[in-house]
Amino acid sequence: MSRVLERLLMEDLHAWDKLVADYEERNRKLVVPMENTTETLHIFNIQLSELYTQVYYDFARAKRNRDAIQRFLESVLKDYYSGPNPDARRAGGIQFAREYPAPEFWPFPKVNLFEIEDIWNKYYYLLDATIATLKMKAESKITNNSILRLEKQLV
Repeated sequence: MSRVLERLLMEDLHAWDKLVADYEERNRKLVVPMENTTETLHIFNIQLSELYTQVYYDFARAKRNRDAIQRFLESVLKDYYSGPNPDARRAGGIQFAREYPAPEFWPFPKVNLFEIEDIWNKYYYLLDATIATLKMKAESKITNNSILRLEKQLV
């Protein structure tokens, strides 16, 4: 039995769902300030930095899990079945991956590796989207800061 699969199945998916929802909500509430003052931009920068740091570490965990299930699934699809040709071997691997033997602690005798892959793809892409929007907000803040400096020079 694969330790990777055991590790992935032991993850608390409800906690992951709550985590990504919390990040999404906090990200939506974090708005680039319309008022360009040193104070507003500084406060925004602190909030942005805190959120980005938290999200990025969880993104790394999600990426690790996503990569692990993809490597595991690839191994199952390529290595577990023999057959007269590549298509027959792949078909056998797909069937096996859909009903892969579960570890003893799992409440069901089989797990669908494709469903596990889908779950980790979801967390990976949701956190990736959060990081992308945070980077966009950081760039907007830099633009606003530049505008503030220009305004000071003109006055």
